[in-house]
Amino acid sequence: MRKQLITIMLAGALVSCTKDLTSLNDDLKNPEVVPPGTLFASAERELFTAHASPNVYINVFRVITQYWQQTTYNQESQYELEGNALSGAWWRDHYFFVIKNIHSCRKWVKASEVPEEVRKNQLALLEVLEVTAYYYLTTTFGNVPYKEAINDDNSFPKYDDAKGIYTDLLARLTAAIGDMDDSAESFGDSDLIYAGDVAAWKKMAASLKLKMAILIADSDGTAAQTAGEDAVELGVFTSADDNFALHFLASPPYTNPVYEELVQSGRIDFVACKTIVDTLASFNDPRMTRFFRPVPTVGGFKGAPPGTKPDYRQFSRIHRDFNNPELPGIMLDYPEVEMLLAEAKQRGWNVSGSAADHYEAGVRGALESWNIPDAEITQYLAQPKVAYDAANWKKSIGVQKWIAFFNRGADGWTDFRRLDFPKLQPAQNAISGFPVRYRYPVSEHNINRRNYEAAAQAMGGDKVETKLWWDKF
Repeated sequence: MRKQLITIMLAGALVSCTKDLTSLNDDLKNPEVVPPGTLFASAERELFTAHASPNVYINVFRVITQYWQQTTYNQESQYELEGNALSGAWWRDHYFFVIKNIHSCRKWVKASEVPEEVRKNQLALLEVLEVTAYYYLTTTFGNVPYKEAINDDNSFPKYDDAKGIYTDLLARLTAAIGDMDDSAESFGDSDLIYAGDVAAWKKMAASLKLKMAILIADSDGTAAQTAGEDAVELGVFTSADDNFALHFLASPPYTNPVYEELVQSGRIDFVACKTIVDTLASFNDPRMTRFFRPVPTVGGFKGAPPGTKPDYRQFSRIHRDFNNPELPGIMLDYPEVEMLLAEAKQRGWNVSGSAADHYEAGVRGALESWNIPDAEITQYLAQPKVAYDAANWKKSIGVQKWIAFFNRGADGWTDFRRLDFPKLQPAQNAISGFPVRYRYPVSEHNINRRNYEAAAQAMGGDKVETKLWWDKF
């Protein structure tokens, strides 16, 4: 049998050789034709993987925003964000794993033989995905390479002003929405999020525009209101079915990164942070039992103070539900949109309904996403400390959004910087003030130094305490 198999293989090899020798010259690492859908899917997956990851060398935001506390190593919880790969990984994941794939995909879409309406939809979806990636880059670093970024002919791109980038991103998002044709196809099954549903992408883009508008409401109220009202008119999320979410798979390497860190790694690096545990306890929040496990020795929930190096056995651990390899990664959802609408109404924007109603819908939706029973949700909302307080709306919205962002550290960090709620505890033995931005990667210091120095000077210094232009209070 073994001899027969070898004979068949040799015969096949001879036939293939006689048919075509030119294939030996093919560069497999740089193929001449790339299906655009594969690049689009790769960009989606890389974006969601970076945001879902709890690995502090990729995504440290669950730690610095005091949802989780480190055990084995605690430097990042003390804001030691220098001398390691933290900012470099976030920079790399967004620029090279997401935006570069988008640029390559755009090239192949333009060269592909598809109906023009399909091509237009595909290009619009690429715009939305690229705007999303740049939104997170500029809200993390401030000024970043933009107009000259991802250019093989320019290894030293200049940095653009963050406010100018933001203005252009909003304009690109508006144009992309206008280019979408609901009646035509896009990427089909290659789209891991909406399976090529252009109407769903249009809702996502409008919801992202509302999110981006609210971010700048304290720094440029007029532009924010114009963009926000336009987003609402275009049509934002109306249920959890609209969520911008990636459903990870049960088998490696496509599992949720939280599963990879908490289960596959075999490590015991995280417990609950005292800040989130104390907040949930003060609200009698039923999500406590969804987020954490009780400590057997104390018969209840206990969080470790931020900045400490706690004993893993003495504090609440992350709930087993997070060990699910198929746990979806979420970057924008219906409860968040309702909270955005509540804030828009509170600021006097032309939005239907009341701020209190949108707030309640947001809180209810957030609890429903953790399978809290209706009776418990009603009881939770009836508490005076949970009820919407128009006189102190930033606290009402800020605290509830922070809780809802428990598994979305980057968004929790951004909203905390903007609303200044909840009041996070000072980390023990902190080496800096609370980080309100990332410092630029070491690679930029070494390779693109002149442009790095100009960007740092324009922003008032490359420090974690340097506030970004939209962070006014």
